[in-house]
Amino acid sequence: MEEWQEGEVVENIKWTKNLASLKIKAKINLHQAGQFTRIGLNIKDELVTRSYSYASAPQDDLLEIIYVNVSNGTLSPKLHELKIGDKVYVMKQAIGYFTLDEIPDGKNLWMLATGTALGVFLAMLKTSLPWQRFEKIILIHSVRYSEELIYQDLIEELKQSHPDQLIYISAVTRFKVEGSYNNRITKGLLTREFENHTQIKIDEDSQFMICGNPEMIKETTEILKGFGLVKNRRAKPGNITVERYWV
Repeated sequence: MEEWQEGEVVENIKWTKNLASLKIKAKINLHQAGQFTRIGLNIKDELVTRSYSYASAPQDDLLEIIYVNVSNGTLSPKLHELKIGDKVYVMKQAIGYFTLDEIPDGKNLWMLATGTALGVFLAMLKTSLPWQRFEKIILIHSVRYSEELIYQDLIEELKQSHPDQLIYISAVTRFKVEGSYNNRITKGLLTREFENHTQIKIDEDSQFMICGNPEMIKETTEILKGFGLVKNRRAKPGNITVERYWV
């Protein structure tokens, strides 16, 4: 049985009309960066819940998720209306295996995200573990519109704190934006633009963590297999680790 904790909304950040981050004060069990939770509200006498990865690190004072307000959805429009002090339910025990503990050793860590999936990687990058384990970390975030390139202040802080390790690449698919690639992650890999940009070769020293759109995950996995990489499994470690909780 899932065990729930009542939390209090501290902030509901509206990045765009429908893209937002929810900060919640709640006591939950210890968890690892990369795990996800379920958020719930009582709607018409029923607890309606959805899964969300934490964008907050385990040591952060507040829990944080990123969500998209789907106009015809059941839960997200209600989340979008939440104000400071409102109550929300949070699953006490975070779950999932999309964590750095599950990633084999390697030289370079590639983190590939579309949309709200950026949050799961920010949670990891706010901990010490990735910086201790990998020489280079490449964070690639793909969105449709430039205003969806969120958390730029935090990303800049991480770059300044780890100038010799972190490489951040943004991609905006719908329009050309200065400083960002105008293509999908799959094309950036196939054309080797990302390798040229980073001057880092994708090989057996590479570890890939992929989170986001299911089609992107599927296509990217196949592309990386073409580079000679293999999926990471507990029984047989490899180079490609994906998050599929919301598929």
